[in-house]
Amino acid sequence: MSEKEFDLLVVGAGATGQLVATQATEAGKTVAMTEGRAYGGTCPLRGCDPKLVLHAAAEAMYQVERLRGKGFTSAPGFSWPDLIAWKRTFTEPIPQKAREKMEDHGIEVYSDYASFVDPHTMQFGNTRVRGKHIVLATGMKPAPLDIPGNEHLYHSDDFLDMDDLPAEMVIIGGGYIGTESAHVAAALGCKVTMIVTESVPLEKFDHDLANLLRKSDEERGMTFYLKSKATAVRKQGDRFEVDIEGEDRSTTTVTTDRVLHCAGRVPNTEELQLDKVGIEVTDKKKIRVDHQLRTTLPHVYAVGDCSDGGLPLTPVGTYEAAIVSHNLFGGKNERTDYYPIPTVAFCLPGMASVGMTAREYEEAKAQRSIKVYYKDASDWYHARHLNSPVFAYKLFVDEDKDVLIGAHLLGPGVPELINLFYLAIKDETKVSVLQRLLWAYPTACSTVKSMLT
Repeated sequence: MSEKEFDLLVVGAGATGQLVATQATEAGKTVAMTEGRAYGGTCPLRGCDPKLVLHAAAEAMYQVERLRGKGFTSAPGFSWPDLIAWKRTFTEPIPQKAREKMEDHGIEVYSDYASFVDPHTMQFGNTRVRGKHIVLATGMKPAPLDIPGNEHLYHSDDFLDMDDLPAEMVIIGGGYIGTESAHVAAALGCKVTMIVTESVPLEKFDHDLANLLRKSDEERGMTFYLKSKATAVRKQGDRFEVDIEGEDRSTTTVTTDRVLHCAGRVPNTEELQLDKVGIEVTDKKKIRVDHQLRTTLPHVYAVGDCSDGGLPLTPVGTYEAAIVSHNLFGGKNERTDYYPIPTVAFCLPGMASVGMTAREYEEAKAQRSIKVYYKDASDWYHARHLNSPVFAYKLFVDEDKDVLIGAHLLGPGVPELINLFYLAIKDETKVSVLQRLLWAYPTACSTVKSMLT
C-alpha cells in the first residue's frame, strides 16, 4: 500500500485541531487532517455554543418567573421546536464551513477515524499517511453507562437536539452537563429529577455554594437523589421506570417520560490503537502528556480534552494548541502554565470559580495567612432587584501579599464577573487597589468592593 507523507497529521477537527493545522500551513508545512464525526468539534456543534442558545431562552423564562407578580402577570408562551430550529441555524452550517476553511488553508482533509500503524504512520480510512509530527485532538464523548436498559437513555449530545421537551425527565449525573441541562429543562417547563453520585451537585465547585444552589432548585420544584446511582431503566408503555440506589443500598423507583444520561465523558481515543505504538494513558484513559503536550512518543502531541494536561474546557484546548504551534513552527520552547483557570456552570443562577478551592485552603491554611470572605448575599440589591433566590460568594485572600488567590461565585451575572477575579488573581492586583476602585453602579462588578469589606 502506497503512503502519503506530510509534515503534520492532525486527528480531530475541533477548534483545537483546526488551530494547530492552520498554524502549520501558515508556517509552510504540509498537513493532513481527519475527523470521524462532523467537522467543527464539540464546542460549536454539541457543547458550549448550542448550550448557550438554549440557556438564553431558559434564562429569559427564569427571569420572567422570578418577576411574576412584580410586573409580569404570566409567563410568555414557549415552543421548544422553535428554540431547537433557532439553535440549528448556528450548528448546521459549521461542518461544511469548517471543512472548507481547512481546504482553503491547503490542508488535505479526510472524514474517517484514524488509527496508528506505526509511530509515524496512521490509517485515515482507506488511506495510509505518514507524518513527521502528529497531533491528537480527538476530544471526549459521553461515557457508557453499563446498566440494564441503557438502550433507552438519551445522552447529553441528544439533549441539545431533542425535537420535543418532555413533561418529566430524570437526569443521571450532577456535573456541569447534567446541572446545566436540568436548569434549561426546568426553566422551560419540564419537571426534573436529578440522580447525583456525590453529596452535592456541581461537586467540582465550592460545596457551600453548591448546597445553596440545590436548595434554591428544590424550592422551584426540582428533586434530588444525592449519593445515589441509577441501577436500571425499564420501558413501561410510553414512559420509563428508573431504579435508584441510595447510599444505604435502599432502592427507589421513579417513573418519567425521558431519561438523560450525563454521568461523565471519556476520551474519544478507542479507534487510535495507542497501545500499538506505546502511547501511555492515565487510569481515566486520557493521553499522558508532559508540560509541552508531548506524549510518550516525542513527535506525537495530544491537546484538548483527550489529554491529561488541563481541564476539559475549550479555552484550555486552544491555549494548548497555541503552545504546540509556537514550539513546532515558531522555534519556541514554551511550557504549559494553567493556573489559574476560570470555569463557569451556566445554571440558573450561574456558578463560577477560579483559583484556590476550599479543599486547597484547608491544606494550606497552617502554612499561610489566608483570610476567607464568605457570605450569602441574597439580601443585597444586586440580587433583590432581580428577585434572585440566591447570591453568594467565597473569596480567599493571601493577607501577607494582599492579593486574591481564589474566588467562588453563585448568582446573577457571575459568569462574566468571574473574569474580573481571574484577572486580579493572574496579575496579583492588590486587594487594597480593588477596594479603592470606582466601579460602575449598579452592576455585578460593583459588588466586588462589598465582597472584600
